[in-house]
Amino acid sequence: MIERWQESELRSALGVRRGVHLTGARQSGKSTLAEYVASGMRILNLDEAAFLKAAKDDPQSFVERPDGKPLMIDEIQKAPELLEAIKIKVDHDNTPGQYLITGSSNLRFVKAVRDSLAGRLATIRLRTLALAELNGHAPDFLERAFRGEFEAGAEAMGKRDVIRRAFVGGYPEQLDFSDSERRRWFRGYLEDLLTKDVKDVTEIRKIDVLKEVAVWLMAHSSQYFAVDDLCTRAGISKQTAENYMEALRALYVFDKVPAWSKSDYDRIGKRAKWIVADTGLMANILKWNEDAVFEESAQNGKLVESWVYHELAAQADALGGYEISQYRDKDKREIDFLVENDDGALLGVEVKAGALVGEDDFKHMKWFAKNLAKTPFTGIVLYAGKEILPFGKGFHAVPMSCLA
Repeated sequence: MIERWQESELRSALGVRRGVHLTGARQSGKSTLAEYVASGMRILNLDEAAFLKAAKDDPQSFVERPDGKPLMIDEIQKAPELLEAIKIKVDHDNTPGQYLITGSSNLRFVKAVRDSLAGRLATIRLRTLALAELNGHAPDFLERAFRGEFEAGAEAMGKRDVIRRAFVGGYPEQLDFSDSERRRWFRGYLEDLLTKDVKDVTEIRKIDVLKEVAVWLMAHSSQYFAVDDLCTRAGISKQTAENYMEALRALYVFDKVPAWSKSDYDRIGKRAKWIVADTGLMANILKWNEDAVFEESAQNGKLVESWVYHELAAQADALGGYEISQYRDKDKREIDFLVENDDGALLGVEVKAGALVGEDDFKHMKWFAKNLAKTPFTGIVLYAGKEILPFGKGFHAVPMSCLA
């Protein structure tokens, strides 16, 4: 089994919290990790019809622990009735590690759930595999970046290597598939997600329209867009479009990356970016060709930016204490990502799919550092080159191999 970054956090949380909710996209490896950590626990999988019926018919009995042993419940979103039953149990018993529940949906979006376990369970998100995780390396890139300490990976990653990595993505099951097998796997994955799992989140009858929305968002991953454009393309109202988008976010198909601001008030009205949670899904569902993407700057730009986001977000989740946003102002100054740590320091990240970097690539980050940043600011351009290059104090061009 590939060692997952969240393993130590999961074990630690089970030692101090009454229960833990391990969440993330279907097929991201949650059950494998949970079962590995849950050695000695009784395991109940709600994908099995008999368990699901029992859970719905008598949730109180289903969550009983007569022998006092911890209980693992897989795919909890299929029977949200269990959450209230667990709440009653843990309210009368504060023993740590009573329940480990997993789910392929964000419970905040699941129908019939009303924060019944707020403060009672720790929540840990497991993303698909990051490259450094796959390579067995620690998630230390962000810590080093804030210190301005960079070390290129053992093997350089050129533009072609980065695109290949983005095409594969991080779902564990399909890592060793051929290109044709991988494409079939992703098609089946999306079909199952939209026809089966979506009903755990919301009631959507027009699955064909939901799929069209998903594909449209993948084609616009990491790009700014107006929801009205999506409405026109799919022939739906703005409210319907937003409901469909939130359903896809609840299933961890997309992340919504907020705009950076100096206060919560400033954030109002600023446009978020929607970024696909795994670039393998994006590239294969859009039926992209690697050679064509290599040549087409619009495609490779959004693919590589989406891949970098996944790598940064996986590290941020594993370490804790980081928030990722993005910046764009009325003068069209843009910074792909802004990472803020617990101390309030900021890391600006620009992404370039190519192997050449110049002073012009830093101009928006340098303007931001001078005019808006009130805390320490470091700016990097992640690019498909080999060398770590200085571009003034606190600014560096950094090879993408550093993420590995």
